[in-house]
Amino acid sequence: MPTPCVSIVMPVYNRATQVASAIDSLLAQTYRDVELIIVDDGSTDGTVDVITAYAANDARVRLLALPANGGQGLARAIGTDAARGRYIAVMDSDDIALPHRLDTQVKWMDAHPEVTLAGAHATKVMADKSLAMQLPTGDGELKARLLLVDGVLVHPTVIMRRDFLLEHNLNYSAERRGDDDYEFFNRMMAAGAVFANMPETVLEYHRHGGNISANTPRLEQDKTPLRRFLLGHYYPDLTGREVMALARIMQRSLTLSTKQAYAGLIAADKAMTLQHSVFGEDHQVLNAIIMQYVKRLTQALNKQV
Repeated sequence: MPTPCVSIVMPVYNRATQVASAIDSLLAQTYRDVELIIVDDGSTDGTVDVITAYAANDARVRLLALPANGGQGLARAIGTDAARGRYIAVMDSDDIALPHRLDTQVKWMDAHPEVTLAGAHATKVMADKSLAMQLPTGDGELKARLLLVDGVLVHPTVIMRRDFLLEHNLNYSAERRGDDDYEFFNRMMAAGAVFANMPETVLEYHRHGGNISANTPRLEQDKTPLRRFLLGHYYPDLTGREVMALARIMQRSLTLSTKQAYAGLIAADKAMTLQHSVFGEDHQVLNAIIMQYVKRLTQALNKQV
């Protein structure tokens, strides 16, 4: 089989009633030079039967069926390893790619060889409404906003250069079951990747109770290590203790001792004086983000007085 230009990697778990719509949207793309790698993560509801029928009728569809559920990170890693294309496009099994998505993205990436990984705008579709998702476009702001572990890239709009992954031995973490995208973005950043968001809407991003990203209480506890990683890279002059203190005050639930709170404020004050950009991150944006957490913590401390 000829090597495709784009490898689309889509993990799926128990989406028998939804996956067909996602597959249809990908096979109907105006850009045709693709392979669709679907990694079934141990589904038990007939999802594999649905995918098998598509694979029998379209040679571009490749099914990789895992014997048991190993988590989304593992499924993405296996699919990424199997990719053969010059570009790897990310897709989720409950979303809808607009017909021009890949044509737009391939042309944009070809025209911007300096960009390693790019997302795009999307329409968030919920049960009762739809919202336009228009995210920042520039590399410096996107890298700074990684600290929020949210609102940087709409993951199923991402397209990236496979040669960069091979050169730096990068892939999704097989151990993570949540925020596997942001953990991956962090390591991409540390390897020297350049990020962007294309100013074009390419996806219907469907949100519902079954989404992994909708399960925020479970995911929140895993964000602190991601922030520690970023803070350590963006602020090499902070000590490990200062990095941990600053990461703690960014937790959604402020269950800190008074000593931890003030240590975090001191670390934040020091960080905001350090303006040298190491990886292209925008320190004005970083300062604004840190200040949000400082104000929140200061208000909480004042209420205790």
